Amino acid sequence: MKNQNRDLLIALSLLPFLSPNRARLILEHFDPAVTVCNASSALLQGLLSLTPEQAGLVKHPLTLESRQTIDRVRESVIAIVDDDYPKLLREIADPPLVLHCAGDRSLLHLASVAVVGSRRATPYGINVAETLARELARAGAVVISGLARGIDAAAHRATLDAGGRTIAVLGTGINVVYPRSNTRLFQRIVSEGLVVSDFPPDSPPLPEHFPMRNRLISGLSLGTVIVEATARSGSLITARMAAEQGREVFAVPGSMFAHTSEGTHRLIQYGAKLVHDIGDVLDELPVKFERGAHLEESEPPQELRAVFAAFTKEEGLHIDQAARKLGRLPSGLAAELLQLELGGWLRALPGARYVRVREDNREATRALSEFRQRRRSPCVPSLPPARAELRWQSGAAATLEERSRPAGRGQCRRR
Repeated sequence: MKNQNRDLLIALSLLPFLSPNRARLILEHFDPAVTVCNASSALLQGLLSLTPEQAGLVKHPLTLESRQTIDRVRESVIAIVDDDYPKLLREIADPPLVLHCAGDRSLLHLASVAVVGSRRATPYGINVAETLARELARAGAVVISGLARGIDAAAHRATLDAGGRTIAVLGTGINVVYPRSNTRLFQRIVSEGLVVSDFPPDSPPLPEHFPMRNRLISGLSLGTVIVEATARSGSLITARMAAEQGREVFAVPGSMFAHTSEGTHRLIQYGAKLVHDIGDVLDELPVKFERGAHLEESEPPQELRAVFAAFTKEEGLHIDQAARKLGRLPSGLAAELLQLELGGWLRALPGARYVRVREDNREATRALSEFRQRRRSPCVPSLPPARAELRWQSGAAATLEERSRPAGRGQCRRR
């Protein structure tokens, strides 16, 4: 009986018109969900806003074509009636009827944090995504993202490079790689992590798929970190959904002149927690993670430290500018820059520019000590308790709305 129910759920999930909202209505009104097949056509048309033809497909989803697909995907699918369906995903308002999986399914039951952001990421954003993903991996968290260009790909890649575990949530069918440029990364995640999708196999990357995909990214995570986002970024949809699902929302600040920081700055204004270091993320999560191992353990060679110190993580520096800064000739720097690049300290950017990727352990330790000292101030103004709620605005953009009661004057709290 359970296998029959699974097949019916898989068949229902293959119907292209059965949106997450319609699936939610089925789960709310039919228990178990497969009893929807016994409902009258008139009831289905009224409840789910279907045409008579669509209602007929819901009542009889097991067609010859769907049976062939079910036979092909049955073993790679987790249905909502299965015991190993992710617990966090059951808690959201519109859980998918089935999840198509490729890779290690056990990752769905481990503590996870989402790291998402702009597809057109800056070198600063890429560095931040790599740093946070690497440190989350070292703390024992599974890093979730959407396999998009920019921030998502950087988070996946850095997690795997650090020996961590990552989950890619697709806005396509499980067998469709989008963008194609991430094919090798996709294959690596299947081998070393997990790829999931709630879309039928062969589903193309349609624009309307990605907001639906975003609810799974936030739904599988204890918290969502937005690294870079424009005012109309799809990452803000993920942040809205995380807030609606009762999950933590974090945002990384950037330059006030960068359009890729406008979305994250708005999120911070309206209640998202500002991320200065990995501790700001781990402190808010309900799971205890390993702490204190997130700094790089090595240092650049003594003879390369002066050159390395000329570069920053914020923006790329041209080799000519670095030479002037160091009082040397560009030709004399080429070999040292190559050594730093091969050692993973610098990354080469288009146009003979370089950006810092890792920190000198001595500098990082000093900066962390100074930051912690500032946080030990005896009294800081009390912040009003706020409930951050994301709301749609015109178009496809979403912002946070803060609901709070002002704190009385003179109140303070100790950290």
